[in-house]
Amino acid sequence: MQLWAEVAEQDGAASQSAMLLLVQPSMDVEQEVIRAYESLRLPVHLYLAAVLGDTSEAEDICQEVFLRLFVYCCGRGMVAPERVRSWVFRVGHNLAIDRVRTRKFRRELDGDDPLPELLQLPDAGLTPEEAVLEGERLQAVQRRLAQLSSQERHCLYLRAEGFRYREIAEILGITNSSVAEFLRRAIRKLTRDSHA
Repeated sequence: MQLWAEVAEQDGAASQSAMLLLVQPSMDVEQEVIRAYESLRLPVHLYLAAVLGDTSEAEDICQEVFLRLFVYCCGRGMVAPERVRSWVFRVGHNLAIDRVRTRKFRRELDGDDPLPELLQLPDAGLTPEEAVLEGERLQAVQRRLAQLSSQERHCLYLRAEGFRYREIAEILGITNSSVAEFLRRAIRKLTRDSHA
């Protein structure tokens, strides 16, 4: 069964109509995408929030990532199960970078607090004194992370998500040796700063 949808495309003041052919997905495709969404939504969202510094933008892009996975699987076939995770993170990374580029101002990711909202979640099990100490510790981590280059931070976040060097290289579009060097520098900077 095929469904037709009319999409209006805006080109300045003129409006054009384009016809898109949407194919009814099989239940297998739908179930696989739902399974990927359920297992990967939170790690993708956290990575995007760290890259963008904005959880609402991260949520928008996260939804777009899984929509693109669904459309891709309906149109071109399935992504190999062992590649779904890196495919989703690669698309998410590219969409996040595009979002940053389309902002009319060019802020550098290096100067931003990378996890402003995520690292400020209250823990009901802490005493007031423990909460203050934990807040100071998290601020120190934020300061150290802000001193890393954006590539070092991206590599570190992805490595923390459990990606291997090869997968990080694929997601970021760099070589394995670059991933190793960025991680080495990041760890050196973080450990040097923590001993200072």
